Amino acid sequence: MTGSSRVCALVVLAFLGSAATAPALDAQRTSSGERIQYALVVAEDYAFQTPPTIGEGIITFHLVNRGSDVHHLMLLELGAGHTIKNFLDAVRATGQPPVWTATAGMTPTIQPNSEAFLTLRLAPGRYILSCMLPARDGRSHVDKGMYQFVTVTRRPAVPTKAVPAKKP
Repeated sequence: MTGSSRVCALVVLAFLGSAATAPALDAQRTSSGERIQYALVVAEDYAFQTPPTIGEGIITFHLVNRGSDVHHLMLLELGAGHTIKNFLDAVRATGQPPVWTATAGMTPTIQPNSEAFLTLRLAPGRYILSCMLPARDGRSHVDKGMYQFVTVTRRPAVPTKAVPAKKP
């Protein structure tokens, strides 16, 4: 683990100590002042708990597996004109995300009582957090309800300070 990832993990762990049972969204800033958001995603058998709305920009998803099965987090951008029902129908028919979704990122598969991180820059849009793994009974985790719709919203423009003109 690098020094910066240790700092990131410590910041996230410190935050989690104050909100260990509920999904959370917290923010930090880069050295240039850009806001970095941290979202706790709790995986259970077979559901995700996570904030339903996130602001655009850099976000670190912190996946915590509190279930008894293995899980992962696949973040897919929902294509324009498509619904969650369209997504679920396509996954049930093929076992794969539909071609009209774009994979934004994915964590590794983690064991129960483990965690993983996924950091991305997200544009405003509609996204689906999903676990595409098969369960022990052969049904996919998505088919058992392990998906969450998330909206990424535009952040309001930051007002800039007027710079006084220099006198000649």
